[in-house]
Amino acid sequence: MRNLFLSLLLLGSVSTFAQTVFTYGPHSVSKNEFWRAYTKNNTGAVSETSIRDYLELYIRFKLKVQAAKDSKLDTLPTLKGDVAGFRAQLVEQYMRQQTSSRDLVQEAVQRSTEELEIAHVFVAYGADSAAAKTQIEKSYKELTGGADFNKTVAAYTTNEAIRKNAGYIGYISAFSLPYELENIVYSLKTGSISKPVAGANGWHIFKLLSRRATAGKLKAAQILFTIPQGASAAEKEAIKKQADSVYQLLQNGLKFADAALAYSTDKFSYNTGGVLPEFTFTSYDPAFSSVAFGLKKDGDISRPFLTSLGWHIVQRIAVTPFKVDLNDIQAFEEWNAKVSTDTRINVAREMLKQRLQTICGYKALPFQEQQLWKLTDTMLKSKNYVTFFNANRSKPLFQLKGKTITIADWLQYAKSQQRNLPVNQSNQNFSNLYKQFVNETVEQYYKDRLEQMNEDFNYQVKEFAEGSLLFEVMERTIWSKAPADSAGLITYYNNNKSKYKWMPSVNAVLFNCADTTVAHEALRMMQQHPERWKEIMDNMSGRALADSGRYEYAQLPVKAGTNLVPGLFTPVETNENDGSASFCYILKKYPGEEQRSFDEARGLVINDYQLLLEEKWINQLKKKYPVKVNEMLIKSLK
Repeated sequence: MRNLFLSLLLLGSVSTFAQTVFTYGPHSVSKNEFWRAYTKNNTGAVSETSIRDYLELYIRFKLKVQAAKDSKLDTLPTLKGDVAGFRAQLVEQYMRQQTSSRDLVQEAVQRSTEELEIAHVFVAYGADSAAAKTQIEKSYKELTGGADFNKTVAAYTTNEAIRKNAGYIGYISAFSLPYELENIVYSLKTGSISKPVAGANGWHIFKLLSRRATAGKLKAAQILFTIPQGASAAEKEAIKKQADSVYQLLQNGLKFADAALAYSTDKFSYNTGGVLPEFTFTSYDPAFSSVAFGLKKDGDISRPFLTSLGWHIVQRIAVTPFKVDLNDIQAFEEWNAKVSTDTRINVAREMLKQRLQTICGYKALPFQEQQLWKLTDTMLKSKNYVTFFNANRSKPLFQLKGKTITIADWLQYAKSQQRNLPVNQSNQNFSNLYKQFVNETVEQYYKDRLEQMNEDFNYQVKEFAEGSLLFEVMERTIWSKAPADSAGLITYYNNNKSKYKWMPSVNAVLFNCADTTVAHEALRMMQQHPERWKEIMDNMSGRALADSGRYEYAQLPVKAGTNLVPGLFTPVETNENDGSASFCYILKKYPGEEQRSFDEARGLVINDYQLLLEEKWINQLKKKYPVKVNEMLIKSLK
């Protein structure tokens, strides 16, 4: 039995070490941690060579971080504050990701492939909401009994304009209606009606008249002849005649853009040739879209037509078929932005609340609601409300994983929200506030424990914290120490002079400009007065900067093989990444192999001396924390 126990213990140890890439003293790095870091930073092909190269880097990294922890740098208020700030930002990012809108985006895109023609019966709430509900239910009963839809609209619709139009709405698509109503309309079959549904201003019964494929996106231009509000019949007739005359001018060869500039009253498009942003059929008034989308080919111009805004003349520019690839990041973000600003995002938020309750192990415990609301009301009115907190600390309301939320927690929350409550609270006020309390408590519980609940989040916070420690310990141990050690730098320079020789180089003025145009402007002035380069730069208002010095060929913004001679202005070179541009003015040329003085080599010496100090430090750390690599696991990582 004893041998069996030892064998099992040994197997357990081997299994644990099998997933450990390396240990350093009593500390270890798991396969998951190492592989995550390697795949994130490796830009080439996965190979044993690249894995071993990165392994050495990661060992050094972990040793330095451990040295920082040994020095208690992780307790520095500034570092703790930085980590806390990063974590808070990351929490909000993860919460936004949790509010998954991808399904809603996919639904919106799918619905946008169709345009639905609809009509409705509408009964406004008015002063008597109960009467409005009675009327809509009565109309629904008649419709389900076979009544004519148009006659029912005429009999029950309370809005005169809707009644005159026989309840006709026209074509709609995703985002045309509030999400709740959109869901109802898209669930209908052609020719069917919905049950009565409450909207913002009244009750609706929708009828789906037809479905058709989305006509795509139209690029068009318009000339608008606005009819002012309250215009007389004579004024309206004059505006119509003007639209007709401009149409004749277009037929006789007047350019559409010129006509828009001269006659259009659309202040947003007249000075751009009347060109409108790309739009779908459901983007505008059906009267406008019907004519615009009815144009047969690019360049066609409509006759003047009337909408609620006035008279329009429209020219078709191009039609783009409706097509969305949600695998395209930009396309997804554009649609996600539309979803996120629409009421449909509330659906995702409600789903998140339910999901978080499940993740956090929410379990409601029995309590008497009416007694709790009465207690809450008494507490809010009391000056000595703290006694209520103390008296209810052990009375549970609900449980989360490893945590019990008490009546005292609720009372404290209610007190903090008192200013948002009506003076005379009702049970319904308390009930709504309690739901809010549960949701906020569960969400905060989740946020506080994200490291345990989300592996990616845990790694990101750990990565930032260790990166901050690395920077701080390197600054204290290496980066600030080397430049301050004057004697050490000079000794290092004297012992390694052969490393610090000039390659072929020049004395030159190096010009860095905002863009190519500025660079050519500076070059023209410099060619006229090269000796006045400082004065010229001062007059460039920051658009161009210059500095003189000795530069090796590789440091200059010139093409390889350029013959650098004194007096030469090198051609302007543009940086493809940011559009900036550079050129040089060559003053003097030097051959290679000249010895750099200590001052000339100081930057290079500091860099090399830092590397020397770092190597000595790493060797000390490896003695303090012996490193043991799991060679079998390294060979299997491919």
